[in-house]
Amino acid sequence: MNRSIKNAHGIEKQWVVLEELATKLIREGKVIPEEVFFRLRIANSIISYYLTNEQVSIDLLIKANDELLKIQSILLSLCDNKLAEEYLDKLSKAMRNDLDVEFPLNRNKFNVEVKKRKNYESIRVRLNNDLQSEILSDLSEWYGVIFEFSSELDNTIVIEGSKDRVKNALKNFSIIWKFQRDNLIS
Repeated sequence: MNRSIKNAHGIEKQWVVLEELATKLIREGKVIPEEVFFRLRIANSIISYYLTNEQVSIDLLIKANDELLKIQSILLSLCDNKLAEEYLDKLSKAMRNDLDVEFPLNRNKFNVEVKKRKNYESIRVRLNNDLQSEILSDLSEWYGVIFEFSSELDNTIVIEGSKDRVKNALKNFSIIWKFQRDNLIS
């Protein structure tokens, strides 16, 4: 049975714009507070639940919108005037539902150390030596992805998150991995 998805009144598009802005700021070298990624995950879950459950009231979207407003406040304070104007324009279009972007609908399919799923990726990196967990924790915070030790393979870490963030994190992690591989750090 092919059911149409409920209308989220542009809130799902605002989420996409704010996630894009966070990624752009990271690429520019800005440090994004972990709170932003925490709230993005919460908002994504709320919006996904609203869109996939016919019995859920629109009141749930108000909670998602509250999360997005907090994220917007943090991210825009990190922008220069030109970037802030660009993303305020995108947010305005998203609110009017005039922006053509796709929300990464989360259907909560749990799969341990999954390789790839739509815009979500999980990759494994094999290490020659142990790496301090504090380094992984810092990298997770900086890049908005999850760095963790593999539960399935020894001397392996798993990097999980949106495809663009994983690519960015892996690119920067490769420097650490090369040093580690060459036994310069352990």
